[in-house]
Amino acid sequence: MSVNEVFAQFPVLRTERLTLRQMRPADAEALFEFYSDEQLTRFLDWNGPVSLEQADELIAAWNRQFTEMRLCPWGITLTAEDRLIGSIMYMPVRGTFADEPLFPVTVGFELARSHWSKGIMSEALQAVLIFGREKLHVHRVQAEVLPENKASLRLLEKCGFRQEGVLRQYLLHEVSRVFMDVIILALLSS
Repeated sequence: MSVNEVFAQFPVLRTERLTLRQMRPADAEALFEFYSDEQLTRFLDWNGPVSLEQADELIAAWNRQFTEMRLCPWGITLTAEDRLIGSIMYMPVRGTFADEPLFPVTVGFELARSHWSKGIMSEALQAVLIFGREKLHVHRVQAEVLPENKASLRLLEKCGFRQEGVLRQYLLHEVSRVFMDVIILALLSS
C-alpha cells in the first residue's frame, strides 16, 4: 500500500478498548474541555484553544493538514462511548509523509486527566507505532518531552523509546514566551 493510498481516507485504528479516529466538529467541546485543564497544559508549549470556536478551528486545521499529508491526527475515544478523550498524532519533522525517504516522524499526545493512569495512552501509542511501521514505513519516531513530565517519559520508555539527550531552550511557550528545555527520545524500527 502506498502512502497516497494510506492518506486517501482517514485511517481508523482499533484496540481492545479504543477507537482512534478522525476528529470532527462535534468533538470541539470535548477537545476544549480537556485542554482547559491546567494539569494537562502545564507540560505543553501552549495553553490549548481559548474558546469553543478556536477548538473547532483547530480540528479543521488538523484535518486540512491530514489532506496535505503533513499530519496524521487521531482523536482517542473509548469504543463504547465515542466521546473524545485525547489526541495522538504523527508529523514528519520536515516535509510530508509523501517525501522519500521519509524524514523522522514526531509523535505527540494528550489525554484528559480523568483517563490518566489507566493504560489508555499506552494502548493508543502502541496502535499508532504499529500503524507507522506497517503502513507508513517509519524508520524513526521521536518525541519531545518536558523534563518534568515524568509520566510521559515513563510511557515512552515503556514503549521502547530511548532518551537521546536534552535540547536546551528548544521550545518557546506560545503564551508565557519562556524558552523550555525538552528531552528528546527516539524509537528506531531496526
